Amino acid sequence: MEKRLNFLLRFTGLLLLVLTAGATIAVFYGAFSAQVKGDIHTIAGMLAREYTLTAEAERLEALRPDGYRVTLIGAQGNVLYESSLEQGAMLENHLSRPEVQEALKNGTGEATRTSMTLGEHTYYCAQRLPDGSVLRLAYQTGRLNRAFSHTVPIILCTALGIFLVSMGVSSVLTKRLVAPIEAMADHLEDIEGNVPYEELLPFARAMQEQQEKKRENERQRREFTANVSHELKTPLTSISGYAQMIESGMAKEEDVARFAGKINGEADRLIRLIGDILELSQMDEPGRAPELVPLDLYQAAEETAEQLRFRAGEAGLALDIAGGPVTVMGSAGLLSELVYNLCDNAIRYNTPGGKVLVEVGETEAGPFLQVSDTGIGIPEEHQARIFERFYRVDKSRSKATGGTGLGLAIVKHAALLHGAQVLLESRVGEGTRIRVVFPPGP
Repeated sequence: MEKRLNFLLRFTGLLLLVLTAGATIAVFYGAFSAQVKGDIHTIAGMLAREYTLTAEAERLEALRPDGYRVTLIGAQGNVLYESSLEQGAMLENHLSRPEVQEALKNGTGEATRTSMTLGEHTYYCAQRLPDGSVLRLAYQTGRLNRAFSHTVPIILCTALGIFLVSMGVSSVLTKRLVAPIEAMADHLEDIEGNVPYEELLPFARAMQEQQEKKRENERQRREFTANVSHELKTPLTSISGYAQMIESGMAKEEDVARFAGKINGEADRLIRLIGDILELSQMDEPGRAPELVPLDLYQAAEETAEQLRFRAGEAGLALDIAGGPVTVMGSAGLLSELVYNLCDNAIRYNTPGGKVLVEVGETEAGPFLQVSDTGIGIPEEHQARIFERFYRVDKSRSKATGGTGLGLAIVKHAALLHGAQVLLESRVGEGTRIRVVFPPGP
């Protein structure tokens, strides 16, 4: 960053310096040229007055100023006198010259062109005399350029000096600007409190949020790893214990079938746990964006609820579905997981003789899926955390019913991938209602 900023400062300084030097030379040249032309007009006026006031025999002597070519032109354009030529030399008629015509008409005239007599670019200043003739001064512009050329090196040397100074200043400024920013990197934990410039506050806040999010993700990762290790270890320990008892002959013959049933149950629980972990891992993949297509939410809910109807009956529960066809942009697989886990939780944490109701409908906020139960409910102090992975309100009941503690985490992730909002209402002893509101359909 320091090198790039230093380069930009130097390049900008050089560009501005070149433009300034060019503009200065142009302005100075214009002013110098205007000054010279003004002097020529003044000298022409003085010569005209001197010529008029001088005796006729001595007039031509008055028309010999140093550094200028003087031409005396008659009213008909014939050249009466030319200071750059020997007396008596013949020149063509000058009546067609622009400066002569302008002087005859307005009193004074001027023009710049290549002289046919000298072959150089020349500035002409003409003034009409009282007798109708025209007095003309000519000044070679090459002399003007040569005179001004002495000023150009001074301007360029000054510009070079300014550039060298600006290079040093840019290096110092760059270091002073960048040093506090680099110092921010040494205080990432509290970057917002070490902001050297007000303009960097939005950046610092974003970095602070990113750091906090990173720490939170790291905390969740450690917790998830610890929870996964614990959750996998528990059924594996049970399976290993029962298997060792059978293998060593410690289990009575009548207990073998019961132990085998225990092993089978723990294995089923382990399979469900691994399946849920894999499902969450897939949902957590960076950039995961499921293909969303128009789907009938009611049909998806009905098909998934039907899979759990037998289980609900075994638990002594009534599982019903209400509503009608509603179209949402969704993924069939994720919607199935979402409905399954909501219904599965409603069955696990219900009471004998209770009910589970799945409702599908649409409001002004958008299509919704709602699962209600008449179960044990969730205490208010736990409601903010029940969508966390492995979080259980009643650990003993969860394990007794085979719950993995990942069901509602899967619901939350599936809803996020659909851009949906999850709303929870629950009262202890009365039941729980979870509503998933989807964005308005196509």
